[in-house]
Amino acid sequence: MIAQGTALAQQQVPPSGQDIEGHAAVEKVIGNTMTGTADGVPYFAYYETTGTVKMQRGGEVASGQWSRDGESLCEEFPDDDDETCYTIRLDAGGMKGTMTDADGTAYAIEILPGNPQKL
Repeated sequence: MIAQGTALAQQQVPPSGQDIEGHAAVEKVIGNTMTGTADGVPYFAYYETTGTVKMQRGGEVASGQWSRDGESLCEEFPDDDDETCYTIRLDAGGMKGTMTDADGTAYAIEILPGNPQKL
């Protein structure tokens, strides 16, 4: 068995079988693509390390900004009135989970490595 202390620097490894949440879950999203459905339409959102988020929904691509607010991931797009923040919870593998908005609405998500949609 590999000791948890051998994890990469700046990457916290939860005990086996434990969900990943908060700052550690946000870190799993950055540099990768989140996918799911919104209003029945599939989307892909690539979170660049520079703070830009590019979202493809249907045939359109929108570019906005992401930031951290404590343990939450926040997004703001030019067509939105306000910034929207979500708490992220991922399974122990760090690839599937939920993002929950301030109203408590949870959305199923999956994390895809890198930028497979080339956004």
